[in-house]
Amino acid sequence: MLLLIPIISLLCAPAIWVIFGRPRYVPIWGKAPCRPISVIIPARDEEKNIHTLLTSLNELSVKAHEVIVVNDGSTDRTAEIARDLGAMVFDSKPLPTDWKGKPWACQQGAELATGEWLLFLDADTRLEPKAIAQLRHLTDHENHVFSICPWHTVKRPYEQLSAFFNLLMVVGMNAFSLDRKSIDDTRLVGQCILIPSSIYRECGGHASVRGEILENYQLSKVLKSMGIKRCCYLGKNSVTMRMFPGGLIELWRSWKKGFISGAAEVPGMTIFWTSLWITGMVTATVALALVAAEQTPLFLTLSASAYLIHAMQCWIVFRRVGSFAWYNALLFPVSLIFYHLLFFTAIIDQKRGKTTQWKGREVS
Repeated sequence: MLLLIPIISLLCAPAIWVIFGRPRYVPIWGKAPCRPISVIIPARDEEKNIHTLLTSLNELSVKAHEVIVVNDGSTDRTAEIARDLGAMVFDSKPLPTDWKGKPWACQQGAELATGEWLLFLDADTRLEPKAIAQLRHLTDHENHVFSICPWHTVKRPYEQLSAFFNLLMVVGMNAFSLDRKSIDDTRLVGQCILIPSSIYRECGGHASVRGEILENYQLSKVLKSMGIKRCCYLGKNSVTMRMFPGGLIELWRSWKKGFISGAAEVPGMTIFWTSLWITGMVTATVALALVAAEQTPLFLTLSASAYLIHAMQCWIVFRRVGSFAWYNALLFPVSLIFYHLLFFTAIIDQKRGKTTQWKGREVS
């Protein structure tokens, strides 16, 4: 009976390719049109990130039309740093009771922008030198909205724990599946959204998702109902990010704040294939742990094969979404345990009615 454990693991292994077997990167179609792109950055206590982002914008081979930073009640040097680096900085008006902070800041920035296209960026992102030149190629498609999944730059060991969260967030965009029909239900990534200003006004902008924690998912639904096509790409060599320079507690709180809400928005079939793949990794780990008890050559061979296959898969898919280390893939049970620990903590807190605080505000 123990032989069934590694066999189940091996049977589950192909599931990841069903949902992440067609990676796509920002395409380049002919000569890029010269449509002006306004960059809008909502920023609340982002002094650790804003300098890196704005420096990258200043070093672009093709500059943005304008860079607007909406200072969302920061208590640190966010606004001062942004002004010093040449951005137009506007202090957010008081937060209305029926709005979440990020949609409110984005809406105000959009109302100030004058470009034909609006590029919403989170403060922890960074543009590679040719990014705007690449994105300009997309602006030839006026009935589309685009989103880039930033490539996660990992610098410290604790940041390796983001691997499964980062990967499954990208998979949850429903844009990289082998099933091309699923692309009709593509989601937008909140860190980087490129949208024509005309479509933004037509759909009501962030006002249409004013009270949402994960405004990007809900905005995707609004655009879908209007018949607007959404396209999502991987950001390696164009848009990058470093999410948690502030330590492990920041990492924990950030992933936890929208975890349950985000999972509820992922398409059912994506959840099915994701769960199947995770089941394969769990059973591979269990099988390897049982090798000492079941020392037959066949069990050892199947167990080692299952574990190594899943480790290799993790190495391939982790590197599609970030600079995760080889040892993270080899020791994937560590990141997987952390993922499940946060998952169950989030569920328990939700059942207890406990809210999550983020930068001084209640977000869930």
